[in-house]
Amino acid sequence: MTFHLGFLTHVHGEGGVPAGQLYRDLVELFVAAEELGYQSGWVAQHHFQAEHGRLPSPLVLLAAAAERTRRIHLGTAVTVLPLEDPVRLAEDAVVLDALSGGRLELGLGSGTPAPDDFAVFGRDAGNRHGDYDRNLRTLAEALTGYQLSERLWESGLRPQVLTDAAVSGRGLLLGVGPADRVQAGLAAAYLAAGPDTPRIAAVRGVFPGPSRAAAAAQLEADVARYRSLHVRAGWAPHEDIGLTELLRLMNVQHGTHEDIVESLRADPVFAGPGTHLIVAVQAESSTLGQALDRLETIATKIAPELGWRP
Repeated sequence: MTFHLGFLTHVHGEGGVPAGQLYRDLVELFVAAEELGYQSGWVAQHHFQAEHGRLPSPLVLLAAAAERTRRIHLGTAVTVLPLEDPVRLAEDAVVLDALSGGRLELGLGSGTPAPDDFAVFGRDAGNRHGDYDRNLRTLAEALTGYQLSERLWESGLRPQVLTDAAVSGRGLLLGVGPADRVQAGLAAAYLAAGPDTPRIAAVRGVFPGPSRAAAAAQLEADVARYRSLHVRAGWAPHEDIGLTELLRLMNVQHGTHEDIVESLRADPVFAGPGTHLIVAVQAESSTLGQALDRLETIATKIAPELGWRP
């Protein structure tokens, strides 16, 4: 199989890491990934977070990465569109795309329904889907005539969003929800709408280690932080769910590189309609060195066995 290989960071970094150092380290991650042959690097947007994601302004960081790189595409996964002024976002995105030589990939989503966060922006979290739809129309119109309009992506669970994305030529980012019970159906609905050139990205945590047990043990404390989130979303059945099952439901591939190759070959999205594999290699407590080691293992051992070439 052939596919596009990228990486994603949620800009983790526990409170003791100064923001300036955290952001500079992330630029180094983009530089290293480009040298390893990765085709894209993606950052997530989070507002008002001391952990779980500390980057509120992704285009600013990607501009810094653009100056240190030449080939790797620079993506957002995702920009929380209901909290953006869509015209202002279009202007900033077009400037970054021009500076980077046409390398911006703009991923969009409606965000987690956090009432306090939305209130700071004068928005109602309960209206986020309507705000998303309205802002997307304005953004798409503002980008008419720019090549960036061909590098828009959406992440959503609503059937109409999937259909509109396919018809309009936007890609589909699949990062949340179990691959078998949730994501495979979303991919099928997207493809059923008949996109001319389908783009389906499977976002997967990939954590190589000496064994499945050792890799899982290293992730246990960080993964526990997300257990309640998955229970509330209905993706995990209860708070007492075991670590191995929770990792599966979170689409986290872990173990030896042979284990991970086997797991990805069985992934219903990546091994099926997927065109892109975007690997997350950082948990909350991960160091820059650990992230770099994981990127290298994926690029030199895992992805080539799956058919990828830098």
